[in-house]
Amino acid sequence: MYLKSKNSILLAFFILIGSQVLFAQAEPDLSEGNSSFIGLFPKDEAPQLYTFKLSGEYRFLGSFAHNKLPYQLTDNIGDVTKDKVLFIGDDSQLPQLTLHFSGRPSLKTSWGFDLYTFQFLEGNVKPTYSAMIAQSNRPTIYDPINGTRLAGSFGLQLGISMYGSFDTDFGSFLVKAGGIHWTSISDLTMASFRGYNRFSLFERNPWDPLGASSEQRYFDFHNSGNIQQDTRWGEKAFTGLIIEGSNLPKNTSLKALFGKTELNGGFTIMPNYTYGGQLRKNFPSGNFIGINTFNSKTYVDSVGNESFGFNIATLESHFKVLKFGVKLEAGLGRALSSTEDGDWGEALHLKVASPTIFDKVNIEAHMFRISPNVINNNSVFLNSSILQNNSNNLAAGSVGSTAVLQPFASQMSSLGMMSNNRQGINLNTEIDLDELKLSFAIGASGEIDALSSQLTFGHPVNQLTRSRLWRWNFPANVGPYGNQSVIYRDVYETVNLTGDELTRNYFSGIEFQAKYHPKFLSSKLYLFSISRVYSAQESWSAIPVLSDKAYVKQYNNEFEAYYAVNSKFVLNGYLGFERTIANYKTDLDVNTERPRDQFGNGYGLGIDYTIAKNTAIFIRHRWFEFEDKSFQKDHFKGTETSLELKISF
Repeated sequence: MYLKSKNSILLAFFILIGSQVLFAQAEPDLSEGNSSFIGLFPKDEAPQLYTFKLSGEYRFLGSFAHNKLPYQLTDNIGDVTKDKVLFIGDDSQLPQLTLHFSGRPSLKTSWGFDLYTFQFLEGNVKPTYSAMIAQSNRPTIYDPINGTRLAGSFGLQLGISMYGSFDTDFGSFLVKAGGIHWTSISDLTMASFRGYNRFSLFERNPWDPLGASSEQRYFDFHNSGNIQQDTRWGEKAFTGLIIEGSNLPKNTSLKALFGKTELNGGFTIMPNYTYGGQLRKNFPSGNFIGINTFNSKTYVDSVGNESFGFNIATLESHFKVLKFGVKLEAGLGRALSSTEDGDWGEALHLKVASPTIFDKVNIEAHMFRISPNVINNNSVFLNSSILQNNSNNLAAGSVGSTAVLQPFASQMSSLGMMSNNRQGINLNTEIDLDELKLSFAIGASGEIDALSSQLTFGHPVNQLTRSRLWRWNFPANVGPYGNQSVIYRDVYETVNLTGDELTRNYFSGIEFQAKYHPKFLSSKLYLFSISRVYSAQESWSAIPVLSDKAYVKQYNNEFEAYYAVNSKFVLNGYLGFERTIANYKTDLDVNTERPRDQFGNGYGLGIDYTIAKNTAIFIRHRWFEFEDKSFQKDHFKGTETSLELKISF
C-alpha cells in the first residue's frame, strides 16, 4: 500500500508539472523577449539568420535528322549515316537536370552544392547508366580503379560540388571542393576563349540562360553586343580544392587551386595533378597588378620514375595610359618530362583599347607572341608544337580518357584566338550608329619555327549539324577520307602540305559583323550578319590571300533575321554559305587529281516562345548540304529539326 501510494503521489506530481509545461507552451511569456521554452512542440526560429535555397534548370532536347545521302563516318565497312535518326537527350553528356542547393547559417557563413543528372536513351533495354556487370568483375574497395565500372557513362559535370564562404577580420574567403567547378586564373594560365561576340544566335547553346522574354536575347545582342551567359562562359572545368580570398590587407586578393583539369582527370592509377594560383594587388580605379601560375604533372609509371607536365608563370596587369586601356600578360613557360625538362620560352599577350571616339567608335589592338616551348592546353591558346602525352591510352572522347582532343597542327582560327609557336597582331573596331552596329576585325600571324606540315580548319556553316553526324564520342581521323576530327560542337579538317621541306606558315583573316534593329515594324525586327575571310599561305600578308598562292582560303557568310511578334514569341530565319579552296601544294584526290574545292550551305526557320515565367520552348528546322567537287565522297545533305524545352526555377 505504501509503494502504491508513493507511486500515485509521484504520478500526480508529474501530471501537475506536465500540465504547467503545456499551459506554458500554449501561452508563452514573451514579455522579456524569451522565445525559447522546453517541450516537444515546435519552437520559434532561432534568432540568427538561416536560409536554405534550391534552384536549378531542366532542359529537354530532341532532334530528328533526315540524311538524304549515306555519308561514310569511319573506315568500317557499312558505317554510314542512317537515313532517319530520332534522338532524345544530349550526346555531349551535358545534364538535363541541374540542381543548386545552398544555405546560409549565419551572416558570415554559407554553404552549397550542385547536383547534375542526365538520362541516357540509347535504345537498349538495360539499367540507366551501364550494362549489367557481374559482381566478380566490379572494382573492389582495395583496387577501385581496375575492373568494369558501374555507371561507366558518367562524364563531365556529373557529381556533387561543395562550396562555402565565410568572413573574417582578415578578409573574405570562398572554399570549393570536389565535383566540377568552373573557374579561371588568366588567359595564358587557365581560361577559355571568349572571342569578340561574333557568332550566330540561330543555334542555341546548352548553357544559354532564359531571359525575361524570348525577345530579350536578340535585343541585348544588338544593344550591348553580347548575350547573357552562365557561369561556364570563359571558364575551365576543375575538380579538387579551390580557395579564393578577397578584401585582404593592402587591398589584395588571392586564388589557390590544387586538383585536376580535363587533361589529367579520368580513370587512371597513375598519380596526376595540377596546381596554381593568383595573387593580385587591386587599386580603387579598378586596375590591378598580379602574379599567376599554373602547373601540371602526370606520372607515366606506377613507381614514379617517368612523368611529364608543364610550368607557366605570368605577370598580369590592367591599367590606363592617357585614357588608353592596357591589358598586359607576360611570362615564361616550359614542358616537363622525366628525361629532360624543356627550355623556358616567352609568352606575351597585350591588348590596347582606345577611348571612345566621337561617342561612336571603339578600337582595340591585340598583339601576341607565344614560344613553341610553351604548352598549356588549359589556356586560351592552342598547342601546335609539342604533342602533350596522356596518362592513359584511352581515345579522346571516350569515358575515362585523359585526352582532350584539340587541333594539333597549324590552325586557321578565329581572329583573337592564339596559338603557341606563333606571333601576330589583330585590330578590332566597333562602330555604334544607333540602329546599325558594326564590328570589323583584321589580323595576321606567322609561325616562329617551321614545325608542322599540316593545316587545320573548321566549317562555321552547319558546324553543329556536322558534329552531330558522330554521336557520343569525339573521334579523330574519321570521315570518308580520314581527315576529320570531332571536337565539342564542331569538326575540324586536316590538310597535308606536300612540299619537300618544312616551312613556316602564315595566316591572315578578316571578320565583319553588322547588326540592324530598325524602328519600323514597331521596332520588332532584328537583322544580323557575319562575314569571314581566312587564308593560310607561305609568306606574311596583312590581308587574306585570295590567289592560288594560298594553301587554303575560305570565306563564309551567315545571315539571320528575328521578328518579335510580341516579347514572348519570336520568328527566326537563317541563311549560310561557305566556300573553301586549296591549292596544288596540298592533298590531291587520287581520282580527280585536284585539291579541295568545297561548297557548304544551310538555311533554316525557327520559333522561340516563352510559355510562362522561366519556361520557354525553342524549335529549329534546318536544310543543309556540303560537297567537295574534287573529293567526291565528301558529300552530304539533309534536314534536321530540333526541339528544346527549358525551365529554370
